[in-house]
Amino acid sequence: MKFIHGARTKYEEDPHKLSNIVNFALMTHCLDLDFSKAKPVYEMALKQSPNHPLISRAYGIFLLASRQTPLASTFQTACRLFHEANVVDPTQAKFQSATEIYFRWAVLVDSKNPLALLNFALLHQCIYRKFDHAEKIYRAALSLDPTNSFVVENYRLFTDQRYPGGEYLSLGPPYSVVRHSEVVEEKPEWAEWTKMIDPGCPKKGMEVFWFNRFTKETNFQEPQWHRVWETRMKRSKCISQKTSNWVEYWDDRTQSSFFYDGYTKKYTCVCPK
Repeated sequence: MKFIHGARTKYEEDPHKLSNIVNFALMTHCLDLDFSKAKPVYEMALKQSPNHPLISRAYGIFLLASRQTPLASTFQTACRLFHEANVVDPTQAKFQSATEIYFRWAVLVDSKNPLALLNFALLHQCIYRKFDHAEKIYRAALSLDPTNSFVVENYRLFTDQRYPGGEYLSLGPPYSVVRHSEVVEEKPEWAEWTKMIDPGCPKKGMEVFWFNRFTKETNFQEPQWHRVWETRMKRSKCISQKTSNWVEYWDDRTQSSFFYDGYTKKYTCVCPK
């Protein structure tokens, strides 16, 4: 807290010193949540040190959070800043203090503020690239204020960019998509996997995906069935040997049995004759 209060005082005493400028920009952005005031301070810092990874990352998050126009070029600028920062500081060591003092602290002291959560979501989205965690933070922010345009539009952009060709490509759509999707097909041999379709998918051709009802995993690609069966074998127990070849196993997770032929390496959910 002393450091945060000192940031304002130091900036007032010497508004031309780079460290003072950076800390004041972070404070007005993350704690005061005063985007209009933070913008010229960030620009001043960037002018003095255009390649500093801490400034690049913080300003990139600010650009997205505050929805600076024009939006398309703003997104491209933010992505460029993150990329340049990763080249200079691949371990993010120069950004850790900012993370703890400003982004994380802002959420600790005001966890019900959707803008504080927005900054924290963007931190996980753009810097840590922990997309599932960012998704949870976005949804927490939206539950507090579903009409906040800063949160709504950033979440929409984030979701759109999670599809193939996007900046935040994921193996499958976010879990939130599952809730309004429909089951296309289910088969006993697919075990916990279900083929689903998202009627509201923003990307044409990416409506169909696979969903694991136990792990909550989603995937645009069909599961590798040999690995699915191998996983089931490891967690299942042998309950009877029907013939010299086929052995019956019980999968407690799916509450169902299946059969395995050790000679042909084949699996089936139908009792062999």
